[in-house]
Amino acid sequence: MRTTFSAIVIEIDGTMTAQHLPVDPLWARLRVPAGIGAALDAVGDVGAAGFVLGRGPHQGTASLLAGANHQGVPAVPVNPVATAIMSRYGPGTDRPIRGRAVLVAGWDENPEPILEPVAEALIASHSRHSPAQAA
Repeated sequence: MRTTFSAIVIEIDGTMTAQHLPVDPLWARLRVPAGIGAALDAVGDVGAAGFVLGRGPHQGTASLLAGANHQGVPAVPVNPVATAIMSRYGPGTDRPIRGRAVLVAGWDENPEPILEPVAEALIASHSRHSPAQAA
C-alpha cells in the first residue's frame, strides 16, 4: 500500500509545486486508487473531476484532477493555470477549472505518480513560459 503519491499541485494563484501527497489508508479500504484519494485530500473534496490530457496517441499521458463539488460553485475561485493546461493539452472545457488541482501521470481512473525529475522539469518549463514570470 502506498503511503505517499508524487504529483504536481496547482494552486489557485498559479503556483505549481511537486509534492509527495499523503495517502490516507481509508482510500485503500474504500478501494479508491491511491492517486485519486491523495488528490481528493489535496483539493479538499470528496468527489474527483478528472480531465484526461494528451491528444491522439498521447491521450492519457497525464490527467488533471480537481474537486468535482467545486466546479459548479461560483464562490470557488477559477484556477487559470489548470484551465490553461486543460485548454492546451486536453480536449478543452466549456467551463473553467475551479479550486486547487492536481496533475498526475496516466488516466484519471487509475493515475500513476509523476516521477520527481519529470515534475521538476514540467514546473521549470511552466515557470519559463509563464507571463507572470516575465513581469
